[in-house]
Amino acid sequence: MKTKKKEKEILFEDYLKKLEKIVQQLEEGELTLDESVKLYEEGMSISKICLEKLNKAKQKIEQLVVKGEEKYSLKPFSIKKGENTVNEL
Repeated sequence: MKTKKKEKEILFEDYLKKLEKIVQQLEEGELTLDESVKLYEEGMSISKICLEKLNKAKQKIEQLVVKGEEKYSLKPFSIKKGENTVNEL
């Protein structure tokens, strides 16, 4: 019987911190070209993972809309371009 060990879930914030560190290292300009390219590739990979996590989170978020006193419904979360808050009633 094969057993799969579940890898510990890495948090979005941890990926973001790693990405910020990579950007800082690249901006310092003290790396060789090969080191810079390797870090850039790692950063792009992490960026893709972060985008996937954000998209999954976006799909899960729903806005609770109150209808009347005791009636509630769920509708997809949405923020229009340029807004910083959720649609409000």
